[in-house]
Amino acid sequence: MGATLRRELEEELFGRPDIDNTLGEMLTADPMHPARHSEPMRWLTEQPGLLRMESTGFGLNLVSGNYEFASLIVIDDEEFWQRYGGMVEANWESATLRQYSTTDSDLVTELLSDVAWSNEGLFAMMQGLRHLAEIGGERVKLPPIEWELSK
Repeated sequence: MGATLRRELEEELFGRPDIDNTLGEMLTADPMHPARHSEPMRWLTEQPGLLRMESTGFGLNLVSGNYEFASLIVIDDEEFWQRYGGMVEANWESATLRQYSTTDSDLVTELLSDVAWSNEGLFAMMQGLRHLAEIGGERVKLPPIEWELSK
């Protein structure tokens, strides 16, 4: 899971080309070699403890038959954001990239109310926010997230 999360972080936000050998021939002997890291990922791996990855949930989608691993990736370091914040950009998998502050509970509530969420996406987001509220200290000011079971 950790290798997958690091690879997806690089591909989806740090501009690394996809490592998908189903689209063509694999020409690289070791596509995950540290020498191939993007500049932001290289900096994170050289600074132990700045990149935290945590599993926040597991779900079975009974409609699609897929399983979902909800995960939270935290880079809680001001120097990283000053140095590499301008290099963060969405890849082809996303039409837009939006930023939300975890100290703006009204904006986060509005985001969670968006009808465009898939059920698995909303599950992962809620699990991540719930856990971030537990570990984030005063940098996270979110409304309480409570689960309700429908009858």
